[in-house]
This record gives sequence, structure tokens and C-alpha cells, in this order.
Amino acid sequence: MIFAFVNTTQRQAASLRVALIGRRILSCDIKNDVSILPQVGRVVEEVRVYGREIEIVWDDGVVLRTKMRINGTWKITQKSERLGRAQNLGQVKIEVDGRIAVCVGASEVETHHDFDPKRHPILGRHGPDLADPTTDLEECISRILSYEDADATIAEVLLDQRVMRGIGNVFRCELLWSCELHPWAKVSSLTRDECRELVGIAAEMLQSRIPQPDATLAVYGRHGKSCQRCNGQVRVTHHGEANRVLYWCAECQVRHAGTSSSRYVTEHDTPPGVHPAEFIYLSELEKTRKSG
Repeated sequence: MIFAFVNTTQRQAASLRVALIGRRILSCDIKNDVSILPQVGRVVEEVRVYGREIEIVWDDGVVLRTKMRINGTWKITQKSERLGRAQNLGQVKIEVDGRIAVCVGASEVETHHDFDPKRHPILGRHGPDLADPTTDLEECISRILSYEDADATIAEVLLDQRVMRGIGNVFRCELLWSCELHPWAKVSSLTRDECRELVGIAAEMLQSRIPQPDATLAVYGRHGKSCQRCNGQVRVTHHGEANRVLYWCAECQVRHAGTSSSRYVTEHDTPPGVHPAEFIYLSELEKTRKSG
């Protein structure tokens, strides 16, 4: 019975992945009293399963956790369809372009920030805000060049709030692609001119609010599709201590690739030609069978 229920939860999570991942939310209504409300315009990045719990993760690290009862469910409909009783009984309603996901029958509903040790304020004061036009970009460059862990990857450093603020996961993927940087490149391998290019583009993107909600992104959310620059295949993987989703093109993002660990990349990549939701779902089923 427990195995069957876990399978049901995994199937619901797989459906949520197909419906929500890579999409910006148009609205998020939560009837329960929660500490953080997911912001309109943010991108759904992951859907995780832990037993009876389903977590929906946004690109800014906000997590919505629902613990499902035996008869609990996530109902997904096209926007044009009627939700029926779920409209009134739903504890959570998330709307994206063309689809609505409603949670009914959860015993617990809460939101929190996904833990990332590099973003925790106890480790130090926040760095300059790149979205602020008055920010001294040279200070940001110096912080990258003097980063405490010389072996840290540039993809990790970009999300470290102590270096500079404002770069979320969508911006990170697009920024690395724009500079043709390998995500696993060691931060110590970059020159000052390369850091200046990186910070300058990041500031320009943030201050002009690029990408816009309706903008076409180069790599984010484009797993398996052709790269707009080199026609290679865009990949998706998990990266860093916080295990955040990362989209990139292995064909043209090759600057400082020699300083990275290709073994790690291969082990964590979603296979080409496989939908990320399918890959995660089958992996979770395999783990459940082995543990059962």
C-alpha cells in the first residue's frame, strides 16, 4: 500500500514537472498561512519528491512543500477546462501559460527558501547589488578574483550573495552562455578582463531587466533543443553544493573547460533526447524499488 501511494505521488510530481518546469507563474494562490509567497513572473525550476511530500522550487530558491494525504492530489488542467470541486477545495492554485495546477487534500502546506550555504547571511555581509546603477562594478570584479575558494566553479560564485547580488538561476545560465564560459571552470582561472566582461554583461542584463518575461531565452529551459549560437544541443544538469539546475551548451561554452571536472558533468547530466521529467521520474522509481 505504501509503495503504491509513493508511486502515485511520483506520478503526480512527474505531471507537475511537465506542466510547470521552465514556465513563469502568472499567479500563485495559497489558502494556508505561509511565510513566503512565490512571486509572479518567477520560473518553476524543479519538482522534488520525498515520500508523500512534493516540493515545487522556483528559480529564486523559494520552495512550496505539500505533504499529501492518502486521498490528496495535484490536479492539472488546461486553462480553458473547468476545475469542478477542486476550484473550491484547492489549497494551492498555480497558474502558468495555458495550464493550472491545483492541490487538494494536503495535510501540510508551507513555503521556505531552499538552503544554499553560499547564500546564508551568517557567512558574511551581502555584496553589491548589480541591479543598482550606482554599484561599483570594479569591486564586484575584485571579489571574484579574490574568492576564498580558488577551486570553486564560476557557476557557484555567481550565486554567492557575498560577491554580488541580483543574479538568479535564469540569469546565471544565460550569463554563462553569453560569455561562452564552461560552468565548471575554476574561478581562479579567469582573468580580470574576463571578470569585467562577466560582471558588465550581468549588470546590463539586470538593470534592463533582461530576460523579460516573454523573452526567448538562449539556454534556460531548452534541454535537448539546438543552441542558437552553434547549433549544438542544450543540456541540463545539477550543479554545486546547493545542487541547483543548470542549462548549458557543451559545444560552445568551452572557455576554461580544461579546468573543470568533466566526470562530474557526465554523471549529473540528463541524457540527450530524454525529457528531464521522464528521467527524474524513472530514476525515482528505480530508487523506490531498490529501497522496497
